[in-house]
Amino acid sequence: MADRRHHRHGPAPRTALRLLLRLLRRLLRRADPGGRVGAWYDHRRLGPLWSALRSAVPEIELVTPGPDSGPAGRPRRDIRFALYRRIIEIRDGQLALRTHLHPGVPLWVAEVHPPDGGEEFAVVVEAAAIAAALEAARTGRRFPAGPGAGWVPHPVAAGLREEAAWLVRVAAAHRRSPVMAHVRRRVRAEPDGGGEPDGGTEPAGGAEPR
Repeated sequence: MADRRHHRHGPAPRTALRLLLRLLRRLLRRADPGGRVGAWYDHRRLGPLWSALRSAVPEIELVTPGPDSGPAGRPRRDIRFALYRRIIEIRDGQLALRTHLHPGVPLWVAEVHPPDGGEEFAVVVEAAAIAAALEAARTGRRFPAGPGAGWVPHPVAAGLREEAAWLVRVAAAHRRSPVMAHVRRRVRAEPDGGGEPDGGTEPAGGAEPR
């Protein structure tokens, strides 16, 4: 009886909810051949990751004021263009933070998330690289050696939908995976000689992340 109750109230409802959400997304895509609903959904889910990168590197935001722009240059109409721009800005942020990326990130990830040879590990590594670089930038440290062994960046997809789908997964891992707190702690625990001071400049970012 206890096993049945656990099955009824445990993982099964969450699995059913995920399946229902996938079905709803498929139905929305079929009802929206232009992709506006899916683009709006992806744009929204990329928001927290984009905000974290913009806080550290404000210049990545491409503001184009005009009659079709909302607050801070956000377009009111063409959500597909807004999604494309958000992806470009995220990629620009990653590039700008590259010198803050510790070469040990893939190994740090493997300490708590063993490699499985699949895409999920690559998703978590990319999210962890962003988290570690943001933490290093916040404390004004650089690692000129750059990415180390095990760091294989995901190739940029040819299509907007594919690239958005990948970054949505990265954004979800960056927001929810416990690996992020682990790599931030590892960055903070690095010895004083582990990275070059950032030339006396102001540390990037705002309040210390959890």
